[in-house]
Amino acid sequence: MSMVLFQVLGPLEVCGRDGVTRRPAGGKPAAVLAALLVQPNAWVAVDRLIENTWQEQAAPASAEANLKTYMWQLRRLLPEHDGPRIEGRAGAYRLHVGPGELDADCAAALADDATRALAEGAPGTALKLVEQALRLWRGRPFEGLDVLADDAVERLDELHRQLRESLADAQLGLGRTAEAVATLQALATDDPLREDVWARLMRAQHEMGRPAQALATFHRARRSLAAELGVRPGPELMKAFRAVHGGGTPDRPRRELPRAVEPLVGRGRELVALGRALTGCAPAVVVSGAAGSGKTALAVAVAHRISERFPDGQFFVELHGGSRPLTTSAVLERLLRGIGFPPALIPSDVDERAALWRSEVAGRRLLLVFDDAATRGQVEALLPATGHSAAIITTRGHDFSLAGARTVHLGAERARSGQLERVA
Repeated sequence: MSMVLFQVLGPLEVCGRDGVTRRPAGGKPAAVLAALLVQPNAWVAVDRLIENTWQEQAAPASAEANLKTYMWQLRRLLPEHDGPRIEGRAGAYRLHVGPGELDADCAAALADDATRALAEGAPGTALKLVEQALRLWRGRPFEGLDVLADDAVERLDELHRQLRESLADAQLGLGRTAEAVATLQALATDDPLREDVWARLMRAQHEMGRPAQALATFHRARRSLAAELGVRPGPELMKAFRAVHGGGTPDRPRRELPRAVEPLVGRGRELVALGRALTGCAPAVVVSGAAGSGKTALAVAVAHRISERFPDGQFFVELHGGSRPLTTSAVLERLLRGIGFPPALIPSDVDERAALWRSEVAGRRLLLVFDDAATRGQVEALLPATGHSAAIITTRGHDFSLAGARTVHLGAERARSGQLERVA
């Protein structure tokens, strides 16, 4: 590999013809060189170079002539090359940079080699490569210079973050967990909105036998995300939390359906019709009738018949609509606990609970039976919005209606099949 001649991972420095590394003298020539190094070996338009060199003031009429002077100065400074180090043509200039001559290229190559070493199970090799790459950094890329190519600086900043993450992976692979925790803590402090870093830090702390610290880290991450972005922890951070907390999906899905009472005399048509209605995207059906009409028995019978479609659990929730109705908030908490959601993370606000419930249910196949609903408002927030879960609601209210649901009213005798209707 060639000797590094151009250093941009910090203040701009160049190894001159005399072999001495120095910062280019004068603001304007340095700005021109930085603009060329942002796109090494590529033609950079004169207009772009002028824009980068005179950013905070109007370019003088002599800007192109001045640019030629700066190029002459840089050619005298820069080391020899097989051909012209700076090549010019009408309306553009190009800086020739060979393999290994730019520190940013060296760092990127070392990062790729370290990633391969980690994938091949060689953390010791990866550690040496990462440390070699990180030693190339002397500060922020192009420090002290304003370059218009912000994306180039951001890419180098991201490369630095990736190297530090690889450093933590190598440290963990070597069993140097305390060092990995320190590395990840510094990363989380520098960029507190990266959930993946917080998650890795939690796992490393847990591996050290410090679950309390891991949980404290989770809550710091949660507060940062809420304060800066107004969002809740995402899937990766929640997965880490569950691993540390011991929560998550229950070992066995809930099977809460009461014992079915069959045969149901005179309800054959309703059983078949309701079973068919509970298909498609997030279906819901309503069974209404007076006390003693058999609506709960019918709902439970239907639920047992279709339960195999819902392997992630079947819930039966008594809403007590005829006496002291349960609040929506209380039911949501019960359901979230039932699917294994960590109690410490269940929000207190009912709207947030409802949104969380919808999100959790969307990826599951659940059967929900809500018995004795008092009003539509009591159950609306409990129903799946998308996915393959289904809901059966029973109610004493004859005029109970639910948008998008199918309903059947049970009288004292067998309901006619024509009583099954679509409620818009």
